[in-house]
Amino acid sequence: MNVIGFEILTGTSSKTGKPYDMSRLHTCIPLSTSETAKGASGTTYDCPSEVLEKIKHLTPPLICDVEMHDIMRYGRRVQEISSVIPVERAKAAA
Repeated sequence: MNVIGFEILTGTSSKTGKPYDMSRLHTCIPLSTSETAKGASGTTYDCPSEVLEKIKHLTPPLICDVEMHDIMRYGRRVQEISSVIPVERAKAAA
């Protein structure tokens, strides 16, 4: 995946006193080329902060091998990133 950014959002709720982790991985995925669509679209995936801590010293954009799995969150099935391994630096769009 082309990783274009990430956010490590963790802390303790001032309301409940419980810890939270709302960290996210931002990627750019190619559109299916047609007469009316070309290029790429940005998308965001939930990602545990401990996965992002391993790449926080790197500066996007990056090409990474990304593993994900489905989890149930608030009664909905969502994809969550379980591993991000940098492969190479992506060329910045000109």
